[in-house]
Amino acid sequence: MSRISQNQIANQLRSYREKRGLRQRDVARLIGQSSSAHLSHWEKGRELPSFTNALRLSAAIKCPVEILFFDLFDQLRKDIYENQKKHNIEYTFD
Repeated sequence: MSRISQNQIANQLRSYREKRGLRQRDVARLIGQSSSAHLSHWEKGRELPSFTNALRLSAAIKCPVEILFFDLFDQLRKDIYENQKKHNIEYTFD
């Protein structure tokens, strides 16, 4: 089913953080983290943030979560489309 590698999750966190002129430490503080260690791991694709932290990142960086994690979002969307075809579920998926 999903072909997303669990070894490294591509994302746009660093790119959008830097576009906003924020340091890792700044974002960590904005989302309630005591250090930037988790953010560093998330930016490098070593770990995925929790759903709550992904939403916090989205709010802090002012970028939709599906853009921050576009590759994962796109693969999940493709998986859903494949499941739709496999199970003959008819609905429009734009």
